[in-house]
Amino acid sequence: MIESPSPIETRENQPKPSIILLDGSKGAGKSTVGEILTHQLEGVVFLTLDNERRALENQERTRAELNKEAFENILSKSTKHLIEGTNLIIDCGLTEERVSKVESLAADKNVTVYKFLLKASYETQLDRVRSRDSAKGNETDEARFAEVHNIVHAKNSDDFTIIDTDQLNPSEVATKIVRLIGQ
Repeated sequence: MIESPSPIETRENQPKPSIILLDGSKGAGKSTVGEILTHQLEGVVFLTLDNERRALENQERTRAELNKEAFENILSKSTKHLIEGTNLIIDCGLTEERVSKVESLAADKNVTVYKFLLKASYETQLDRVRSRDSAKGNETDEARFAEVHNIVHAKNSDDFTIIDTDQLNPSEVATKIVRLIGQ
């Protein structure tokens, strides 16, 4: 009896990749949760606006100019990774325009986008940022913190799943996200 060969895995047979968007103000836990998710999920790349901005050669520009170029780099990398079948976690200071661009990319590549807004009280987030800055030997820019916090909390987040991180540690938040996306 001749055994037939195993079917060859093709892109069509593989599960489609997805995008997990993490939003929230400084100290909400986005970076920590994103890092944990990269260890809990297979075939995942974590892209952050902060990392992309730091990698830019010419830092002698405004924050807005740097963020714009950094986000374009995220979109370019996202396109490449989705074509390769890689899942994405993106933390990029999600303005309505950025969400729209990610959703357009997802529609073009026929992938699902999961949107999560990580929230905690102002005091909890500020304490987390102070602790992080202190560990790095930096002074916390409380005016910038307040500005970002107010921007994030003023946004329309109706189509985001909101996760309160006040009483959850980052591993619990990551586990909740994994459960919610059905992994």
